[in-house]
Amino acid sequence: MSDPAPDKSAEKPAPAAGKSAGGMLPTIIAVVLAPALSWAVVNFMLIPKLTADIKSQLTVAMAQASKHDGSEAGADHEADAKADEGGHAPKAEAGGHGGKEKVEVRPKFENLTVNISGTQGTRYLKVTFNVVGKNDAANKKIDAKYAELVDTTLTILASLTMPELDEPSSKTVVRGRLVAAFNDLLKAPLVDQVFFSDFVVQ
Repeated sequence: MSDPAPDKSAEKPAPAAGKSAGGMLPTIIAVVLAPALSWAVVNFMLIPKLTADIKSQLTVAMAQASKHDGSEAGADHEADAKADEGGHAPKAEAGGHGGKEKVEVRPKFENLTVNISGTQGTRYLKVTFNVVGKNDAANKKIDAKYAELVDTTLTILASLTMPELDEPSSKTVVRGRLVAAFNDLLKAPLVDQVFFSDFVVQ
């Protein structure tokens, strides 16, 4: 009895598997290398270029600003020199350059901090705001009463409770109370609005 012929069909899948693995190799390399190449391009090409562009723009802007300031300072110096020599050079308005109006810097109610009522000193409120009067005359009266307005502000803020401050409209309510109290202190409706730049409950 002769031996059965070996089954050659069982030996065929091995080369096919080898070919499949070989065909996947470029895909695997691409998947692994693509993020690495992207990272390298961003970090070594794009970011340095953007940084250089920003630096050059800042340098140009600073140079122009210093040139502008220098020219104004030179003009002011020349005007002062002529006035000292007995000439009749026109003087700029107080605080202005070349006849420009002075920009008035008004006092800011800044970093006023109080303990919140009913929290035994564990919570506090910190605010910063500007007070805007109805006109220039009103602003002058407001500024003249700055210390009294700060004291009134602290009294109002210290009376606030956490439930009041937890309300979504708490800032609007506080603004209304401040405007009313300020106008009462000034004995006239001089305060038009209060603008908060900081309103922090901690």
